[in-house]
Amino acid sequence: MTDEPRVTARRAALFVVLASLAFAASGPLARYARPVHPLAIAFGRVALAAVALSLLDLRAIVRSAVGLSPRQRAAVLCAGLLLAVHFALFLWGLDRTSLAAALSLVSLEPLAVVLCAWAFFGVRPTRSEQAGVLLATVGAVVIARAAGTGDHRLSGDLMVVGSTVLYGLYVSFARALRDALPARSYAALVYGSAAVFLAAALPFVPGAIEGVAPPPVHAALAIVALALVPTVVGHTAVQIAARRMSPSIVALVSPGETLGGIVIGALWLHATPTALEIAGAAIILVGATVALLGSSASAAASAG
Repeated sequence: MTDEPRVTARRAALFVVLASLAFAASGPLARYARPVHPLAIAFGRVALAAVALSLLDLRAIVRSAVGLSPRQRAAVLCAGLLLAVHFALFLWGLDRTSLAAALSLVSLEPLAVVLCAWAFFGVRPTRSEQAGVLLATVGAVVIARAAGTGDHRLSGDLMVVGSTVLYGLYVSFARALRDALPARSYAALVYGSAAVFLAAALPFVPGAIEGVAPPPVHAALAIVALALVPTVVGHTAVQIAARRMSPSIVALVSPGETLGGIVIGALWLHATPTALEIAGAAIILVGATVALLGSSASAAASAG
């Protein structure tokens, strides 16, 4: 077994900042891609990401896919299905609620990972993680109370919350494949699988096909940017980092996405959050930070 390169505090901080910036562009870009249907945006995002990664090293990806056992191939398909539904729910929810509300609820993702690890792997959350989950839940309720103001709708909030739960399932499910193939090959195969599932769903969703071709120029550019920045750069970087860094460090990307996305949305799209949305976002960020710092401290104590 080869030794993993040591991850310094500087490298960890650099990863969190750069990945957060990449993810922060996701919500504003998806909103800018209107009037393309959210499901078509999700399809274009993962399909283009799979193509981009395949162009980098198609032979390595094919070798990795051929070397998988039937069970591992089924696991890749299941991971692709989870990612497809995650993106579909997030983008659909984003289209049905305010940008600030959707991005605030994204910070529930690290807590979803904690709860899924508890439910499926018996990893009991620490007291700090339990407190963080409680705080974040309160924040989500505060945000829900702002529904009905402007373009903020509870139905969209619930879709985004559902996407965070699926993200927790996706991360927990993908753990079994960490050693089966390289991170970049894994990402390309999962993105490709997600694209197949979304393509199969498009004909059955009213209005989705009309959003595929031909999209307005500004929407097409936004979808390409979604594929390259938050997906190829952001998601792939997280998958690589998850193999070398602690989960608590990797999960810090979600609160960073919330803060960065709200700022980008306000400056670029003039999507100014309401007072309740700001309050709810602050509570969720505090809850996520408490849980993540508690996870980090617990891991350090165990290592010592």
